[in-house]
Amino acid sequence: MPTVQLPDFVMHYVERGAGDEAIVFVHGFVSSHRWWLPALEHLPATVHAYAIDLRAAGDSEAVETGHTLAQYAADIEEFAVAMGLERFTLVGHSMGGGVAMQYALSHPERLKALVLVSPLAPFGMRIDQPTTDWINSVQGQEEGQRMIVLGAFATPPSGEYLEQLVADAVAWDKPIYLGTMDDMARFNVSDQLPALEVPTLVTWGDKDTVIPFAGIVDAFTKIPDCNLEIWHGVGHSGPIENPARFVNLLTQFMDEAANLGDD
Repeated sequence: MPTVQLPDFVMHYVERGAGDEAIVFVHGFVSSHRWWLPALEHLPATVHAYAIDLRAAGDSEAVETGHTLAQYAADIEEFAVAMGLERFTLVGHSMGGGVAMQYALSHPERLKALVLVSPLAPFGMRIDQPTTDWINSVQGQEEGQRMIVLGAFATPPSGEYLEQLVADAVAWDKPIYLGTMDDMARFNVSDQLPALEVPTLVTWGDKDTVIPFAGIVDAFTKIPDCNLEIWHGVGHSGPIENPARFVNLLTQFMDEAANLGDD
C-alpha cells in the first residue's frame, strides 16, 4: 500500500503506469481513490497516474483538522513536491473538482492541463437547509451513505465494487464529513476563474442530479478557452459509468494541451 509522509499526515495513493506523462486524480465527497479504479485500468502505458486519498479519506491517515478545499489543494502541492512531480495533469471529480480549481489558481505553473469532472460549482454548494441537515444527519450511517453513493449514478455499479464505495463513504468520520460540507458551502472561486491560464476541460452528464448545470456554465464561461463535453444519459460519475470513454477523452485532451504548449 503506497504512502507518502506529508507535513500533517500520511497520504495513501494508488499508482498505475510508468510513462512520462504524470496525472493526479482527486476524488470527491464521501469518496476515495476507488472512484478512479475503473478509469485507471483503461489508461495507456504512456502515463504515470496517481489517485490520491485526501486527508482522513480512504486509506490515508485520519486527521481531525484542515478539512477545507484550500487545505486539500495545499496537500496536493505537498504531494507533488514529495513525489518530484514538476508538471502534471490534474483531474478532479465533484468536490475534487473544486479542490482542483483551487490548486490551479494557486499553482498554475505546475499544470499541463486541468480536467474537471462534474465539478463542484465555482460559486460553491447551494442546497437548501433541510437537504443539508439530512446529509449531515446520515454521517457514518450505511443506509444514508448508500443513498448518497447511488445518487451519483444514472447507471450505478453493483456487487463488491459498489459495497467498497459505500464502505468508504461510511468511513468518513465527523471532522472530514462535516468540515467538508461546511467548506463546500463557503467555497467561491468564481470571480478568480478569468485569470486561470491552464488548458481546461469540463465534463458533465445530463443525468447528473448532484451538480447543477448552472455551475458547469459558470466554469465554462469564466475559464478562458475552456472546453466542455456533455455526456448524454450519464450521471454524476462518468469515469465509473463509462471509463473507456472517459479515458479516451482525457488522453485526447492531454494531447491537445501538449500541442498548445508547443505552439
